[in-house]
Amino acid sequence: MSPDATTQHVLALPPMGVMAPSVIPESVDMPAILRDIQEDGVAAPAGQVAGLRAVVAEAQADGQEVSFVVIDRPLKFEYYRDIATDLQADVGGTVIVLGPQSVGSASPHFSRVQQEEATDNLTLTDPPLAARQMWDQMNEPSLNWTVISLLLIVIVVAGAAIARLRSTRADRRGAGGEGAAPVESTAQASGTTDLSRDLP
Repeated sequence: MSPDATTQHVLALPPMGVMAPSVIPESVDMPAILRDIQEDGVAAPAGQVAGLRAVVAEAQADGQEVSFVVIDRPLKFEYYRDIATDLQADVGGTVIVLGPQSVGSASPHFSRVQQEEATDNLTLTDPPLAARQMWDQMNEPSLNWTVISLLLIVIVVAGAAIARLRSTRADRRGAGGEGAAPVESTAQASGTTDLSRDLP
């Protein structure tokens, strides 16, 4: 190697099609959590299981699948979504992971916007209540902005067409008035006689 040579440290990217390794902490027992939610849709401390199962049962009665995981110790907020995404790939449906100070979810049925909006104002100190709050908010009717945008476009186009039609009619009426012969005023009124003819 020449004296002027330099060495560059390059981080190799994973090959195309190969998923990057998960950032889920090793302290989270993912196999045990997976077994629990495969059994009844709930992985949580014993005192919270009944309340969470009730929400799962209500969802199933509506034809939906949801699983709840409660992590009873704080983690970095991004870990909750990573855990949910990892589990959802195995169990399907919607997976919601609740922690002491944050929540994460993964679902093929709800948009990311719906999921994020449903995390507002949750009572995380009471996981069964927080689960019900989030699930109810995710299932609230939401505005379909695509449909609303299309309706607005139709209204604008229709308004422009009506205005154009009225303008065209007004132009035609104006053109018709200009072609008419002007009415000449006469000195004689109907039923009168011009007396000037009798003068010498």
